[in-house]
Amino acid sequence: MIIQDLWKFYGDELVFQNVTAKVGFTDRIGLVGANGVGKTTLLKTLVGELSPERGQVICPGGYTTGSLWQAPPQSSQTMQKYLEEPFAEQIELERAMRELEEEMARLVSGTDLDQAMKRYASLQDRFEHGGGYDYLVQMNAVTMGLGFTEADLSRSLYTFSGGEQMRVSLARLLLARPSLLVLDEPTNHLDIEAIRWLEDFLASYSGALIVVSHDRYFLDKVATSIWELQQYRLYQYKGNYSAYMPQRELGQAQIEESLERQQQERARMELFIQKFKAGTRSRQAKSMEKKLARLPDIERVLDDPTMVFRFEPKRQSGNNIVFLEDISKTYGENLVLKPLQAEVKRGQRIALLGPNGSGKSTLLKILGGELDFEGELRWGTGVDVGYFSQHISFDPENTVLEELYDEHRLELGVLRSVLARLLFRGEDVFKQTSVLSGGERNRLALAKLLLHRPNLLLLDEPTNHLDIFAREALEKALAEFGGTIIFVSHDRYFIDKLATKVWFLDDGSLHEFAGGFAEYEETLKQAYATRAEVAKGAQGAKGAQRAKGAQGAKGAQRATVNYRENQGRPAKKTSPNARRRLAEARSELEDEIVRLEERMEDLEITLASPDLYQDGESFALTVIREYHEVKDTLHEKYAEWERLVDEH
Repeated sequence: MIIQDLWKFYGDELVFQNVTAKVGFTDRIGLVGANGVGKTTLLKTLVGELSPERGQVICPGGYTTGSLWQAPPQSSQTMQKYLEEPFAEQIELERAMRELEEEMARLVSGTDLDQAMKRYASLQDRFEHGGGYDYLVQMNAVTMGLGFTEADLSRSLYTFSGGEQMRVSLARLLLARPSLLVLDEPTNHLDIEAIRWLEDFLASYSGALIVVSHDRYFLDKVATSIWELQQYRLYQYKGNYSAYMPQRELGQAQIEESLERQQQERARMELFIQKFKAGTRSRQAKSMEKKLARLPDIERVLDDPTMVFRFEPKRQSGNNIVFLEDISKTYGENLVLKPLQAEVKRGQRIALLGPNGSGKSTLLKILGGELDFEGELRWGTGVDVGYFSQHISFDPENTVLEELYDEHRLELGVLRSVLARLLFRGEDVFKQTSVLSGGERNRLALAKLLLHRPNLLLLDEPTNHLDIFAREALEKALAEFGGTIIFVSHDRYFIDKLATKVWFLDDGSLHEFAGGFAEYEETLKQAYATRAEVAKGAQGAKGAQRAKGAQGAKGAQRATVNYRENQGRPAKKTSPNARRRLAEARSELEDEIVRLEERMEDLEITLASPDLYQDGESFALTVIREYHEVKDTLHEKYAEWERLVDEH
């Protein structure tokens, strides 16, 4: 993709100008910038959903793009039908092949059979080259990787939550495999394990990628270059997010240095002109004037506005914050939280982690007094709770200033000062809450929290919808906070910066990890390594068991044969040699059947693994082909075995 001199306006308002860039066939580009700077507008212009006022986007023939926006799919289909849409051609070919197989089964010989076989070979070739053998495996790998179960495939999309629908949209896009993937905040609504899976998937993706993300860990893993949209212009940097930051700082320092040198030169030239304009050196002065007029303008790259604020508790709590004793929660017949025990001490910053649906938000709501529960909470002395919810609710009739005043009856100057620290400046304070963006809603909720002045912060995804600069400001404020924090987040960079302890919720149970996120990750790695060693040993034991089981299976099969032989069938008179040959043939066939069954089991395990495509599509296709070959061979062997039994 070649991008040439793109300009875009909304009405009279400039969004970006002079955007010129190139996207290679395997580029991995992270697009960053402050909220509202025009990142999504730029992406939609690149994929043709918006038209630029000037410039063009050039793509080679056959180039395809696929995009993910922050809007759920509008469909009543089941998840499986929705995900199958990219494979419509393969599914139709498969249906035609099955029909032709039935037709060939009715034909004995002759020209009709020959023609049918030629048609079948042609269909099979198209099916194979179109990825027909692996589309079901792809669906399985992607859906499992993004946290769905097999049962979810039969559900209507209307029954999914908004976050789940976004994950379905992401799954469908990944399955379509366009030349260029354009993703707008793809890690929203994903838990940490799903984010890790997506990182691995994109690392091995065969096409190009442009992704808007505020997840710094994700950008470090995925991006090979960073584009920053700032002050209407696009700045390009090589490397991932960690490489981009020092380049950005160096570039800004160089601009400032160049600007200072130019200002000094301009001042020297202006002094020369003033001094000699009317004198004997007037010709030189006029020449200097022309030179001065030709000096290029150096634009200072201004940092994006940054939130500057502090959480200041109105009092200090006691050392003991809260004891959780046999806390449990049930929704209907669904036990979300099993009876759990825990305690919180003053000054701890606890990251509450776990898969989506594990009960993290439920536990925070219980601590925040938003939900009833079974068990007991024993609070320490002087604890003031401040709760930040994922689902922020405001009066839609209120302005930003009115919303804050309704809860905190303070002087308007004080309220405006707090709002200014959270980037609500000038006329922004008179915006209706109903038109606020996700990031603005988060910032208003933080303003309310600041004025409440709690010493215990319960934060449920506080970085959602915040750009990188806002996240860094929030990190700084929380790191300096003198109270206690329990927070839910999928932002690993944010977790790593703040957490002094980790609570992990899984299957309703709470597991504690001492130390921060890095220690938690290291503990998990060690656990996985131990599990792998155990699995390796189990494989060895399984091999021995299989050998033993094969003998048992053969014995059982032989017993079945003997049973069938004695069920009222007239015994056929065969010679001893013939009977011996039949017995040997059956024995060999039984050995072969056992071996094939074992191989089928191994292949089914491989096909069910989300990691199948990490080794490339060719490997996956080889596995799928072998699976079908083994399956067909096994059917043949069973038919042969039954024939031998009948002949005995």
